[in-house]
Amino acid sequence: MWRWTDFLDVDAIRPSLESRAPTEVLYELAGLMAPAAGVSQRELALDLRAREHLGSTAMEGGVAVPHCRLARAERIVTCLGIHRGGLAFGAAEDGLVRIFVGLVSPLDTAGLHLNVLARIATLLHEPVLRADLLAASSPVVIRALLVQAEEAHLSPRHDVALGH
Repeated sequence: MWRWTDFLDVDAIRPSLESRAPTEVLYELAGLMAPAAGVSQRELALDLRAREHLGSTAMEGGVAVPHCRLARAERIVTCLGIHRGGLAFGAAEDGLVRIFVGLVSPLDTAGLHLNVLARIATLLHEPVLRADLLAASSPVVIRALLVQAEEAHLSPRHDVALGH
């Protein structure tokens, strides 16, 4: 069984994004993912921006998940960045976005791309996890929180509680 955290290297986590504008944050996220995806930061940032123009990836709870599929991407890669001050980003329903998750996938992984997006959205829907991520100070702690949340989500007890 795959996990979102299988596609999230600790090197792709930034506890304090520096960007001051939406296009800058997309470029910063692209920089976190580009080396592992085998594409240029500029190309990836342009594709993330093109996707945002189709519709904002901001969700409730101060989360946005900019994502795209690129023919030249070598594998699925995600990143996570925390914007300490929050950033007006797209059509965020409840104000500023503080948690940004980037995702890039090769073209031939459409189903898995959507599944990873769904897993990210499900996990980050939890207010306690979001609060813990915002309080975390290091990439290692952030990744450990996500691994723990995902393990709890995938545990057999969780499936039984949900009636699966």
